[in-house]
Amino acid sequence: IYESAGMHGSLLGFSLEGVVLDNDIVGAVQRTIKGIEVTDESLSLDTIRAAVIGGPGHYLGAKQTLEIMQTEYIYPAVGDRLSPKEWNEVGRPQIIDVAIAKVKKVLDNNFPSHIPEEVDAKIREYLPIRLPRENMIHPALRGETASV
Repeated sequence: IYESAGMHGSLLGFSLEGVVLDNDIVGAVQRTIKGIEVTDESLSLDTIRAAVIGGPGHYLGAKQTLEIMQTEYIYPAVGDRLSPKEWNEVGRPQIIDVAIAKVKKVLDNNFPSHIPEEVDAKIREYLPIRLPRENMIHPALRGETASV
């Protein structure tokens, strides 16, 4: 999968926004492949019975329903879950614009701090890296304020 996320034109092109969009798709596919667990507990017959017989007629308010939705449902990071009316009311955001904003947020707020200075220096001996190491460190760690 890593060779397809963000790739375009038979691997001739690549975009970070494509990676963000593909991440949503791959997450949905992986959830689908996982399948649905069918057990006495997951069937929730007692919860359904309580809701239907003398209950509200639905089980959306049941504690178990929320627990299952939090563990079994995939909420997309960039995919739009609004109704057409709500989507229109919020200015009809395009998914590519959402992906662009997410990429910008990640790049503006995530800095590699796991690479020791000695390792970075050795890598820079072999590769023509033009970005100074100090620009790769979060502004707060440099004693500066980050601009977002």
